[in-house]
Amino acid sequence: MDTRKHVKLYTGSLITLKSLADLLDANNIPSLIKNVSESAILGSFVASETSNEIWVYESDFEKAKELLTEFLKGA
Repeated sequence: MDTRKHVKLYTGSLITLKSLADLLDANNIPSLIKNVSESAILGSFVASETSNEIWVYESDFEKAKELLTEFLKGA
């Protein structure tokens, strides 16, 4: 079992997060997308389209943040 801690990198639309996840993966940074919208449906509360989150390991956060900045400049 991996005991490394995940930290939230960014919140946005699922389409944006999937593109960001591809960029992170290309740079050997594993990520996890939490789809809060689907959780909202199951839990009967309202979530916006941008209520999705991408998480990375804490040890990868600084590099991921740099990639995120470049990614958002190109968006």
